[in-house]
Amino acid sequence: MEEKPIIKEEHLRMILEMSLLCNSQLKLDNLLELVLDNSIEVVQAEAGTLWMKDDDCRLVSVVVRGPNAEQFKKLYLRPGEGIAGQVVEKNEPYLSQDVKKSADWSNRFDEATHFVTSSMLCIPLQGRKETIGCMQLINKRDGQPFTEYDMEVAMGFSGQAAIALENSRLYTWQGMLLNSLIRVLASSLDSRDPYTHGHSERVSKYSLLIGEEMNLSDDDMDLLEKTSLLHDIGKIGVRDRILLQEGPLGPDEWLLMQKHAEIGANILATVEPKHMAGRFHEGALYHHEKFDGSGYPHKIKGDDIPLFARIIAVADTFDAMTSDRPYRKGLSFDKAFAEIELCSGAQFDCDCAAAFLRAMHKEGAPQKSDS
Repeated sequence: MEEKPIIKEEHLRMILEMSLLCNSQLKLDNLLELVLDNSIEVVQAEAGTLWMKDDDCRLVSVVVRGPNAEQFKKLYLRPGEGIAGQVVEKNEPYLSQDVKKSADWSNRFDEATHFVTSSMLCIPLQGRKETIGCMQLINKRDGQPFTEYDMEVAMGFSGQAAIALENSRLYTWQGMLLNSLIRVLASSLDSRDPYTHGHSERVSKYSLLIGEEMNLSDDDMDLLEKTSLLHDIGKIGVRDRILLQEGPLGPDEWLLMQKHAEIGANILATVEPKHMAGRFHEGALYHHEKFDGSGYPHKIKGDDIPLFARIIAVADTFDAMTSDRPYRKGLSFDKAFAEIELCSGAQFDCDCAAAFLRAMHKEGAPQKSDS
């Protein structure tokens, strides 16, 4: 039985460093690039592709490096197609010094991009229960074919990376699932009133424009998106005769409508974990507070109002002003911009209002007409 090559100390150290880097990353895109870039460097490959299984068990080229890389992005292989497809199906690494001699070689990508593949390494990425993809390394830079040693080193990288990739993919999927559920919930709520259809999505969009203009961190932007989508969740507890009334609300009806802030806060206060969901609660409870203290439900003012609520207040009011109601037509964007500016420092936080106006003008906001 042929002995496996012994991996050099410098390459073992790189594999260890790679493992530590992988375990420090949760975002899938960053991790995929990290895995492929390090693997290409250590075996001195000319090009490489990281293939991952999609929901239809196809292999999708999620990261591509090398000549003509842009043309390879988002290409896919049918289950079992080509060398990569066979490596994933059999969960066995592949080394070829001349791919044209392989019966599994699929040259349709070379033909489409005029790239010439000579030698190849292809390493399966084995997750806990299944092979989740493979790493394909093409042509050594010195023109020599890949060796058994190259394959052993590449397998060291892929072995360290596969579980981290699987964890990252699960983390990404869970985030997508949560965002989808929140959007469905917000959309279902908005659908109770045909005149506010899409309100939560628009408020979220405007809120994110403000957050970006204020240079919020990626984590804060993610929380702001969810918080703004859920800001009106308390309207689920407002009776239809109030919510759907076609004329202006009377004083008693208006008091009942105002209850939606506290109802929403009580609903979201039960969401776990509290250290993350607390921002949801704040957005629902305080988005109708005004900077001068004349808002509701608690009449707090200034910086005592949480930042997310101050941001959402601007976005929510702008969408309310520009949306048509049965008893009035929405303002044009220009008139609504003027109102936001006029109320800055009284109803709205000056910084949030200014950030909104800057962001909307950068976006080239469509000019909704008054006619």
